[in-house]
Amino acid sequence: MRNTLSEGRQVRPTFLENLRRRPDRGAALASYRVLAARYDASCRWLDTVREEMLPLLALREGDAVIDVGCGTGTMLPALGRAVGERGHVVGVEQSPEMAALAVRTVAGSGLRNVRVVVAPVEEARIELVADALLFCYTHDILQSERALANVMACARPGARVVVAGNRLLGWWAAPVNLWKLWRSRRYLSTFCGLRDPAGKLRSYCPDLRVVATRSLGTSYLAVGRCAALKRRR
Repeated sequence: MRNTLSEGRQVRPTFLENLRRRPDRGAALASYRVLAARYDASCRWLDTVREEMLPLLALREGDAVIDVGCGTGTMLPALGRAVGERGHVVGVEQSPEMAALAVRTVAGSGLRNVRVVVAPVEEARIELVADALLFCYTHDILQSERALANVMACARPGARVVVAGNRLLGWWAAPVNLWKLWRSRRYLSTFCGLRDPAGKLRSYCPDLRVVATRSLGTSYLAVGRCAALKRRR
């Protein structure tokens, strides 16, 4: 079920609708149109997560890296510096408002090896072969088989993959799970898959493993490597 507009006001899906529906691009775009201006200020806690993710990518001079769902581009300058002038960084972001902030961030860094692709990940033309991929709190993307197929087709076999995001625990942690769902409601268009958020990604990265957790286990950090694909661009 998609969000609709009634008398100029956004009609949000109900809690139960979020539990069972697939990722909804329209709902995500509507949410981030509102969230973009204050996103960085409201998500300062992500700075620590990003600091943990960067060394796990093990970037080298000349590498190519994709920041999948790059948001406001907070990590793009650090990625650009890590791969050096011979390297390439592509950030992919579907929200025009978030992407505009990412472009501004890149311009302010003075780096010439970073670019932002404004498009849904399912349709983005990335046009590089990646040595590393970053998924930082991109649950909707991880639940889209089309999005994963498109971005993983750009990954070199053995490419390093680092993922951070939300997850739910078992039935025994119902109060904690409800707290996590409430905290996440504005940033996700679906709650489907939160019990195993990286499940679809494992078909591309069979060795993907969780290396750290936060927030009583409801946030995770995982690493892995891309297997060779049967079909490549």
